[in-house]
Amino acid sequence: MKLTPMDINNKEFKKGLRGYNPDEVDEFLDEVVENYEELYKENATLKEKLTNQNEKLEHYSKIETTIQNTLLLAQNAAEQAKNSAQKEAELLLKNANEAAQKIMDKAHNDVIQINDEYEKVKQEFIKFRAKYRNFMNTQLETFDDLEKEFIKNYNISDPVDDNEAVHEELKAKEIVSDEIISKPEEEAISNHKNTSLNDELNEIKSFFVQSE
Repeated sequence: MKLTPMDINNKEFKKGLRGYNPDEVDEFLDEVVENYEELYKENATLKEKLTNQNEKLEHYSKIETTIQNTLLLAQNAAEQAKNSAQKEAELLLKNANEAAQKIMDKAHNDVIQINDEYEKVKQEFIKFRAKYRNFMNTQLETFDDLEKEFIKNYNISDPVDDNEAVHEELKAKEIVSDEIISKPEEEAISNHKNTSLNDELNEIKSFFVQSE
């Protein structure tokens, strides 16, 4: 049970035969009551201050906890943002590398395809050139044979050695031929020329048909 100043002030003592002087006791009790009351009030004030301090401390403690939680959340958010940015950067880099590799692969394949087409066209050109060269050689041989036959039939000498004589001789033969060649002979010569021309045309057609 706590003792209050009022309890001290209201306290009564029994009197004995040889007790203390009542005035001195009362005076002393008054002093005790006064001092105790001051101490009591001071103690109450201190308790109130202590309560206020405890409330403030609790408030600050809550603020500190809130700040710590906020910092922790901020750290977690920053870490997540960092990880997310790193993953996004890695993904972008991966996609860029894949796109670049696809472009390089396509370019490489295009180069291979172009080279293949070039080789194909080149081989076709070589074949065509060989056939055309053979055709031209054949035609040159044919022309040489015709020239030889023509020289043989008409006794034409070497144009380098006797160009003027050949010219005069051909002119004379043409005049004589115009006078002595009959109609059937003219038709025979015409048929021979047409046959040779048709043979040459057929040979040319055959060459291009084989080329196709």
